[in-house]
Amino acid sequence: MTKTILLADAGYEAAAAALAAEYSDLSVICPGDGADASALASGDVIGLIADTAAVDEALLNALPNLQAVLKLGRSYFNIDVEAVRRRGLSFGCVPRKGPNCVAELAMTLIMALSKDLVVSNDAVALGAYRYRGLKPELTAERKIAFHWMHNTRVHEVVGKTLGIIGMGEIGCELARRASVMGMRNLYYKRSRLSAELEGVFDATYAELDDLLRQSDYVCIATPHTPATERMIGAEQIALMKDSAYIVNIARGGIVDEEAMIAALVEDRIAGAGLDVFTYEPLPADSPLCSLDNVILCPHIGGGSGTNRNIELGAALAEMSRMLAS
Repeated sequence: MTKTILLADAGYEAAAAALAAEYSDLSVICPGDGADASALASGDVIGLIADTAAVDEALLNALPNLQAVLKLGRSYFNIDVEAVRRRGLSFGCVPRKGPNCVAELAMTLIMALSKDLVVSNDAVALGAYRYRGLKPELTAERKIAFHWMHNTRVHEVVGKTLGIIGMGEIGCELARRASVMGMRNLYYKRSRLSAELEGVFDATYAELDDLLRQSDYVCIATPHTPATERMIGAEQIALMKDSAYIVNIARGGIVDEEAMIAALVEDRIAGAGLDVFTYEPLPADSPLCSLDNVILCPHIGGGSGTNRNIELGAALAEMSRMLAS
C-alpha cells in the first residue's frame, strides 16, 4: 500500500517523477507553480515535506491523518512547531545540498585565512626560505624548522567571533560548523530567529553595527536584493577590527568592492576570502589579484550544482524512516 506524501512547495514535480521508481511505496504530490499546498490537503496524506512553504495550524488541520512533518533544510523558521508538537506528530529536518556546499566553502576560506594558506604555499613552493638565509637540513623528532617563514597572520579560530550576515540555510549550516571549531557565532537578519533556533545553531543575534565591531570574521550570506546592494560599504568596513576578515560567499554586489579593496590595501582589515565579485569572472587587472592578504575562488561555492533530485531523495529516505519508526 502506497503512502501519500504532500510536498508543500511548488517546483518539485520533475524531481518527484524522477524518484518515483526508487520510492515506489510513496506517492508524492506537490502543487504546480502558483498553486497552494492546501488545495491538495486530504485525509490520504500521512507525511508532509516543506522547504520554504509555510506549515501552519490551518494546513495541519486539513491533514487529519498526518503522522510526520519533515523540513527540507535545517532552519525550520517556516514551521509552526508548537502546532506540530500539539498534534504529537513526528518532526525532523534534513540538510540541503546547496547550502551545505556553500557553508563548506565559507568554512574552508575561514580556515585558509587563519593559516595564511596561499602565502604559506607560495613561500614553500618558491623556496622563499633562501631570502631568510636558511638552508634545508635533515629533520628529526626534535629537530625541525618550525614556522620557518614566520607568517605573521597565522592564528587559531578557537575563541574567535564569526559574524554571519544573513541567517538562512547557508548561515545556519555555517554556524553549525563554526561552533564545532570552537568559534562564537553572532548573526544579523531582518527577521530574528526564534530562541529555539538560536539554540539549535548556537548563534546570538546582534544588530549589524555591533556584529561588525565584534567579529573577527564577517561572512556575507544574504541574498542580493535592492535592499542589500552595497550594504557593506566604507562606513560599515570602518567599524571592523583591523585584525578582522571579510568572507563573501553570497554575491559580489552586496559589498562595495572599491571600499573593501581600499581597506585591504591600507591594512584597515586583515584580509578577505572571496568567492564572488562585482564582475565575474574577476577582471585580470583587479587590484584583488595582486593582494597577498586575499584568497580568491572562481564562484565555486555551489559545489557541483544544486540538485533537487538529491535533496528530495534525502527527504524521502528520511520520511520513509520516520513513518516506519
